[in-house]
Order: sequence, then C-alpha cells, then structure tokens
Amino acid sequence: MDIIETTAPISVDELKKYFENQDSFYLIDYNNSQLKEKKILTYVGNLDIPCDLDLSKTPQEDIVTLFKEYLQLEMICNVPVLERMMIEVIHYYKGLSENNSWKVFVEGNEELIDKWISKLDSLTLYNMYIVNNDEFKSFVETLPLDESDSEEGINFVSLLKHANFYSSYHKINQDGLKFYKNYFNKYMFKGNNLYSYWANENNPLFLLTFGISEGIVKGEEYVSLKTKTVQELKDASLI
Repeated sequence: MDIIETTAPISVDELKKYFENQDSFYLIDYNNSQLKEKKILTYVGNLDIPCDLDLSKTPQEDIVTLFKEYLQLEMICNVPVLERMMIEVIHYYKGLSENNSWKVFVEGNEELIDKWISKLDSLTLYNMYIVNNDEFKSFVETLPLDESDSEEGINFVSLLKHANFYSSYHKINQDGLKFYKNYFNKYMFKGNNLYSYWANENNPLFLLTFGISEGIVKGEEYVSLKTKTVQELKDASLI
C-alpha cells in the first residue's frame, strides 16, 4: 500500500496518484487541513477514495466536535478512525468495556448514541427478516414500526465491516428494537441496500444465516436452530 500523507483539500497532483496506482491510501492531517468538521466529512464522502484522518495532532475538543458531526452526518463517509471511535463508545455504553475515556462524551450525548444503538441492535431483526421464512418476517413486522427515512446517522452501516463491532451484540436492549421498514427495504445507502453492508465476511450473524439457507450448516446445529420458536429467538436476544 502506498500511503500518501496530505491535507484537505487534496491537491490535484496528489489525487492523480490514486488513478495511477489504485493501491494508494490517503492519510489526511486533520489539524493542518483547511477543511474542518462537517466540510471535511462531506469532502471525503464525495471524493470516495481510500483514506483516513490523522488526528494525532488535533486537540481533544476539536476531535469531539468532529466526532459529533460524524454521528449526525447525512451521507456515507468512510473514515476508519471515527468508525473505531464509535465502536469503542458503543462497547463502553453497553458496559462491555472498562475504557472510561469515553465517560464524559457518553454522558453528554446519550440521545445521539441511543439512536445509533437502536438501529444497530435492530439489525438482529434484519438478520431474521432476510431469511426466506414467512414466520420470521411476520414476527419482525410485529415489532414497533419506525418508518423514518432520515439519513442522519447513516454511517451506522460503516461499522459493519469491522469484526470487533459484533461483540456489541453480546448485550442488546430489547426495548429499543424496531422494525426499520425503510432501512430494511430501500436502497438508501449511497445507492445500495442494507444487505450490501450486512453481508460481509466479518459478520458472524450473516454467515450463520447464509450457511443455513445454503445448507452449509447441517447436523445437530442445523436441527437445533431450525426447531427454535420465534419466541425462543427473542429470548435469546435474536442471535
């Protein structure tokens, strides 16, 4: 990988390097960039090239401001450092991590974090919804309906490519689970549907579901899963 250290906006000459070498990766020095906060996130989202933000020289208060903008952004923006930060926040918020460096942030942004967690936890329902099983679909549709098509916080799908995100499903708030009708069915993720993010090799829930549907998972494990009632799945946090 050819790492190009730069600032935003990225010069035309440096951008040309990506088209000459698709293995290029841009590391953007946030502190010294002209673009800040929502402007740099929108810029990176529109540019859509492999990149990350270098926050090592950035004051903590500026990082927090940027992070909050990211959590409310209305477009897909792949920024690994911010994705990792949100995974840490979720783990701390759920009591799955003792890293209390996020304590103050969590206490001041619970409503915002709850919105993300509700969508992410409800993907366990989506995992049932995509199975070719009328009983599962009917069950999911009995859950509280949310017909929002707001793109605020749309980057919750960006966490799904990270293997360490899935340990957050060890603890789920069942009262927050919803049938997100539009998120589950529409192509509202940069022209893609939710399945294109959910179906990835780091997702153990999807892999198990895929294995069952394709007949890869067999024997006692398959029989056990197949004979579970919908209520048992609910009691088991749907995973």
